[in-house]
Formats: sequence, C-alpha cells, structure tokens
Amino acid sequence: MNKLSSLLYRNEILDAEIEAFCVSDPEYMQMKKEFYQAAEKIARQVGFDVYDRFETCLYAYLYRTADLYYLFGLDLRQELLQTFL
Repeated sequence: MNKLSSLLYRNEILDAEIEAFCVSDPEYMQMKKEFYQAAEKIARQVGFDVYDRFETCLYAYLYRTADLYYLFGLDLRQELLQTFL
C-alpha cells in the first residue's frame, strides 16, 4: 500500500490491515472474548431485544466517535503535509 495515501485516505485495504493488526494482539483478543461473554450474560438477564437495542446504540455511538477522531486526525495530517510540501 502507498504509505502516503494510507495517511490521507481511509480505505478498505487500510481497514483490513488494522483488523489483522488488532487480531495479532493477544490482549485485544482476550478483551474481545471477555466482552462477548459479558454481553451474552447481560442479554440473558435483560432479554435479547433490550440488549440488542442497547448494543446497537452503543456501537453506533462508538463508531461515530472513532470516525470523528479519525477525521480530526486526518485533517491534522493533511495540514502537516501541506506545510511540508
């Protein structure tokens, strides 16, 4: 992958590389496992429909937050590159 374009633009190749990077981290994989175990327990206690609505809202919020952090950083990277070029 062109490193410059990976700094400037979000794309499917970058997403796949990030996913592969995350999966290679044992701590991440352990946290993921623990999260899904806890989520299953909560879903059994409150009911799937209630938990599903909560999880849908939570992920939408977290994804949007991550996107905004990414876009904020992307803007900073573009400003830096424009300054140097």
